[in-house]
Amino acid sequence: MADNIGEHPLDHSVPWKSKVLESGASIVQDFTPVQQVCGWLNAFHVYASDPKRFVESNHYCTHLSAVPDVRQCLIYDKPTKDARLIGVEYMISPSLFETLSEEERKLWHSHVFEVKSGMLIMPAPSGVPDVLWETAETEEMKEIIGWYGKT
Repeated sequence: MADNIGEHPLDHSVPWKSKVLESGASIVQDFTPVQQVCGWLNAFHVYASDPKRFVESNHYCTHLSAVPDVRQCLIYDKPTKDARLIGVEYMISPSLFETLSEEERKLWHSHVFEVKSGMLIMPAPSGVPDVLWETAETEEMKEIIGWYGKT
């Protein structure tokens, strides 16, 4: 049953009480881990069992300072404030991948196809000249193409 009179039970808007509490919490709480996100990658992942199905995946990634060969990415279904967290992906460098056992390597995937096909991109922010952004994206993809991911 809806908390507010007149509220439709399928209405997913945030009630005013929650908005007030969240605003207050955002002033006094520490969000350091999520503020470390330094990159946004967008991909369309195709289901292996059904190539006609896909899911949009917005990866918000952090470089782990304790382990420079590792990135941790929060994956959301869309890049908007109402996005739902749908997964976490760890990315590792080729040198770290080489240290894994054969069994563990089977659990990781290459990013070569995603990058070369254009299914994995670094979306351009508004206001940044295309030539500048394309250069930055190209350099990032040169690194990502060799990394391995585990979701």
